[in-house]
Amino acid sequence: MDSHLHALELPAFELDCRDWLIARPDEGSVPEEIGGAPVVAVLSTVVIGAEEITPASAVLSIGLLDEPVDAVRIDDDSPVAELIDFDVVVGSARYVVPAPDGQLALLAEFSGARDCGELMERFRQLMTSFRWAS
Repeated sequence: MDSHLHALELPAFELDCRDWLIARPDEGSVPEEIGGAPVVAVLSTVVIGAEEITPASAVLSIGLLDEPVDAVRIDDDSPVAELIDFDVVVGSARYVVPAPDGQLALLAEFSGARDCGELMERFRQLMTSFRWAS
């Protein structure tokens, strides 16, 4: 038996986060895991409208893929492999981005206000900006 433990590491990635505030576990401002999934970052943004302010947040975490995810691709040119869930009425969206090796995946879970198309578009724009870094 091999007594060495092998660590799985998520490759580096890039996101266009100009509209988002980012907090990472190593800064001590967010938990290291949520529901057993290691947290990479927590993102926050806000849409300032004429009559109201609409906040939104996202949790980026890491997961193991036991089997391929069968869902809708958001963009043929984007490495974001699958759109798991997208619900304008509820104001949430969930994405999974398998790592190039196929074992790990970046999970992005967004939550915001109901019926806020602007937030849903921000979620989509952020995920279409995703790139695996070389």
